[in-house]
This record gives sequence, structure tokens and C-alpha cells, in this order.
Amino acid sequence: MAHIRIPVADTALDINDSGDGQPVLFLNGMLAPQTDWKRTLRELGGRYRTITFDARGRGKSGPSKDYSFVGALDDVSAVVATTGIRRPILVGWSYGATLAVRHAARRPGEIAGLVLVDGGMPFPAFGNEEQARIRKLFGRMAPIMWILRLIGRTSVPARQAAEINIENCDILDRIAPDFGSIDCPITFVLGTKRHTGSTDEEVRKMRASVAPLAEKHDHVSVFATLPSSHTEIPFKNADTLAAAIDELARKESARATS
Repeated sequence: MAHIRIPVADTALDINDSGDGQPVLFLNGMLAPQTDWKRTLRELGGRYRTITFDARGRGKSGPSKDYSFVGALDDVSAVVATTGIRRPILVGWSYGATLAVRHAARRPGEIAGLVLVDGGMPFPAFGNEEQARIRKLFGRMAPIMWILRLIGRTSVPARQAAEINIENCDILDRIAPDFGSIDCPITFVLGTKRHTGSTDEEVRKMRASVAPLAEKHDHVSVFATLPSSHTEIPFKNADTLAAAIDELARKESARATS
């Protein structure tokens, strides 16, 4: 396992690269460090070249003045360029799923497949009332965010985390056309239980948006729907995530052979 640190913009990213096999690049949840993929990596058992990294302000990566979605996309591009991976499978959880869709849509022919873990689904942008609710929620979470900073999970301030969340919803409001621009298999792993910070109705509508996508695009499918909450999937269902990766790897192998 190679441990790498690379400069990006005003910070440095922490990357781990196993260095052998079909590349699989993991994109974390909004405030999650790369260590949240440990169980999935164990389930994969060394069958792939796995690349994990901490986005700016998370885990062992440095803080930044820019936590925008564009900055997050720049992190992904920097990791791809530094590791030299070609046609990776992208595994994105939550915010990372949004990144995976947008990154793949801008790079036709360069991605082998997407595993989208309870994220990346089209969803209407938040109005003023919803935005105020999100800012209030993260305001109440400020003490928890401080604890997360002390234990090394994230240095993103609570106020900025709220804006990241709101911007992500703005991206999701415009993301549906991206699925038509992507030329590789896309499979969703969805939960059925709650998503912290969202109402039950919001979560239901978001997950329900996947069915129309699958009906419209032959390359979009649902791999599994699990009795787990949004935050539980990488921890409770790592075996399912590994199976979804295996399925896309088989499709990539068949494509390469043909």
C-alpha cells in the first residue's frame, strides 16, 4: 500500500493506493474520511487496485479556504492524475456519489462504471425555508463538529458544512442530464431508513427518482435496496458494496475482451 500526499490548491491531500489490478476509486461522504471504507476494502480482499483519499479538510488532508463543489471535483481530478489510473470504477457514497456522476459525465470513455451509494439522485434544490433548516441544524451540530475535529475526522466548520450541503442539493437539482452523458454502467445501492438532516418525505422522493432514471437509461440500474439508514450502508453492508463492484468489474472485463 503506497501512502501519498499531494499539493492541491491551498492544501494537501492524503491518499492510499494499493497499486495493483483494476482500479477502484472511492469518493467519501460529505464529512467522511477515507477510513470509512475499511470494511469494504476488507470485503474486496485485494482483488482490485483500490485508491482512497481524504478530501480537503477531512481526515489527514489539510484544511482549505475553498470547500466548494468545484474544489471537491478538483481533488478527484488531482488524485486520478497523480495515481495515473485509467478507466477506474468510481464508488461514491452520498456527496461522493454526486462527485462521481459529475466527474464521469465530463470524461466520456474514461470511467469503467459507477457504484452510487444512496446518493447522486436527482432532487429539487432547497428553497429558502429548507436552507434555513439546514443552517439551523448544522448550527446545533457545532459542538459535535468540534469533537469531529479533535478526533481527526474533519476540520470543516459547521457553518461551511451547511453551505456544502445546500450546494450539493443545487447540483442534484441539475444532475439528471449527466446520466445521459455517461457511457458506462451505473448501479445504485440504496437504503430504506432515515437520512439525518432530511425529512422522511425528502428521502423518499430522492430515492424514488432512481426508478425513472433506470427506465430512461439502459446503463442505469439498482443493484440492491437495503434495510439500512443512509449512514449505515458502508458499515453494515460492505459485502453488498463489494458485490456491486465485482459486477461492474465483470462488465469492464467483458468490454475489454470484446
